[in-house]
Amino acid sequence: MAQLTDHTGYLLRTAFLRASGLAAETFPAGTHPRDAGVLSMLQAMGPCSQQELSDSLHVNRTMMVKLIDGLEARGLVERRRNPDDRRSYALYPTDEGRTALAAMTPDMERAEDALTANLTAAERARLIELLRTLVAPPESAVSHRLGFLVAQAHHRFRTRADEVLGPLGIEVRHFGALTALAGGVPSQRELADRLRISGPVVVEMVDALEALGLVERRRDPADRRSNALVVTDAGRAALERATGRLEEATRTLSQPIGPAGEAELNALLKKLLGL
Repeated sequence: MAQLTDHTGYLLRTAFLRASGLAAETFPAGTHPRDAGVLSMLQAMGPCSQQELSDSLHVNRTMMVKLIDGLEARGLVERRRNPDDRRSYALYPTDEGRTALAAMTPDMERAEDALTANLTAAERARLIELLRTLVAPPESAVSHRLGFLVAQAHHRFRTRADEVLGPLGIEVRHFGALTALAGGVPSQRELADRLRISGPVVVEMVDALEALGLVERRRDPADRRSNALVVTDAGRAALERATGRLEEATRTLSQPIGPAGEAELNALLKKLLGL
């Protein structure tokens, strides 16, 4: 049975969570690396619509509206009527937005240094090269930043994974849980630790898998006060089908770097994460 660390999507998700956590510790209160991503993309692309920005950054429309509303409220972005279509708006970075982007550079560098502490300078450069080839980002102030590239790759892989798993009635997070449980993770507490999610989220996830008949809670013979989580026969069959679909999706998404590049990417991500 494949382990989660065999899957590129899982490694990208884990690296994304690590990068997000480090950024939260490094950036001043009220700021976030995604602000830099939006501002730098606007600066690089010129005036564009929210939809164009969403597509470039692989951020869903609802999240993009919230991001732009927040940046506009802080005076970093402004909406102007599109001269080619008076029914729509184009987004522009303000002078304050450009100044704020420049001010974020030291914070981004500190977060990146912390993220890549386990890598040599050559390994860091190679990881950036592989990710840039993988996601082909528009040239901007952050398009060579590892945290930005990891986020881009993670969102791309997650979106595709949910698309191919949808017909099976599960999401990529359910796949992660099934893989971990089938690999020997016995309890909700250990599952939360393995997937780096909160206890309440694990409970909701296991409830969903149990309702689908893919997982059962059984009394733990070693501790009658707790439950052991067991993947059912239906769960193992679903996991096998899901694994095949995800492997095909990963091969397609990884075509720009090829199988050897994907193996190198995974090895570098594991070293970055200390796995």
